[in-house]
Amino acid sequence: MNLNSDKKLNTLTLSGLIIGPVLGSGVILLPPLLYNTIENYSLLVWLGITLFGFTFALVFGRLAILFPGDGGVSLATKEALGKKYQLLTSFYLILAVLPGPVAVLLIAAEFLEEYFVGVNPAIIAFGIYAITYLLLLVKIDFLGKVMLIVTSIATLVFLISSIYILIQVKEFIFILPQFDIDQIGYSFLIVFWSIVGWEVIGNYSNDVRDTKTLTKAVIFSAITVSLVYILLALAICFGDFPNKSIESFKLVWIIEPIFHSYSSTLLATMSLVLCIGTIILFVGGVARLISSLEFTSYTSKHLKTGSPIGALNILALTHIAILALVYFHIFDIANLVAFADGFFIANAIIGLITAIILFENGFLRYSSFVLVALFFAILMFSNLIILFAILALFLFVYFRK
Repeated sequence: MNLNSDKKLNTLTLSGLIIGPVLGSGVILLPPLLYNTIENYSLLVWLGITLFGFTFALVFGRLAILFPGDGGVSLATKEALGKKYQLLTSFYLILAVLPGPVAVLLIAAEFLEEYFVGVNPAIIAFGIYAITYLLLLVKIDFLGKVMLIVTSIATLVFLISSIYILIQVKEFIFILPQFDIDQIGYSFLIVFWSIVGWEVIGNYSNDVRDTKTLTKAVIFSAITVSLVYILLALAICFGDFPNKSIESFKLVWIIEPIFHSYSSTLLATMSLVLCIGTIILFVGGVARLISSLEFTSYTSKHLKTGSPIGALNILALTHIAILALVYFHIFDIANLVAFADGFFIANAIIGLITAIILFENGFLRYSSFVLVALFFAILMFSNLIILFAILALFLFVYFRK
């Protein structure tokens, strides 16, 4: 269901809908986690992953332009590889977005725990999800405007804080610790979380004014996201922090030199907003995908605002069920992120193979070859259960008539 042309996303509002969610929980969780794991190697990993991510964004943006629709990149896969593989890539993306948003909710909940003493994080996460669900029902152009404002504020806070710290550095010393291939490989697997999001941009292609809007928004968003991550990584590696050598790095240290006693509250607020934005992007995009596949008349049902209410409700029930499992300590953030990342990578690989088939010889086609090899190598660092699940689903779809 399309919105009226004057209610569609323009370059800025689409960028607002992209930047915040793609940064999302990743910018809160990953920079300190990566540094605490592999120290200064984290800068090299960030340089690599942002380069991959920028190219990845361009490839998926191009596919979204060639095959617009609520089905997103799966429409391109159907054209290149057939209906079977359209369903396979759709299933991979849907399965990634079952645990993924719950992990994001729990990350946001961790920053709010000090304000809800004694409350289980799963309960806090449920409250955040209730707010997010209501936001998913509003008109997409209004949501884009809201996200543009909050995304701009969060992005500026991280950029200004990182630059301020780098300006204060007296001497740039870069010493690499002992190399560990397993740690580096696992770090690439975890940090892949920072570039997921581009896969679902195509699911919003019916909500933009024209193809130029999508192209400009993807390029602008990719540059902004890359800049934030690189400056944060530089500030963490080279910054002079009093407790850096005696305890694990904390992201709040980045903004404390400017925002002082307000830093914790500001970081908690930004975390909440960015995590909500991430969930809106993924759940909204995959709900559009589910609706386009027309599994049942209910899953294809829309509101007058254009929101795919049937698919949203199915996803909501699933997310609530997973939160219940978290409440009873059956799942945790690490399980959910690892599971989601595995299926995100599998979905990305099929999308890249689609690009190789559809694109004519050129930068994006050759880049897709390189990205397939790299993403496949990263996928091999997943645990065996996830790899088995990915392979089992592939075989099921491949042999199904």
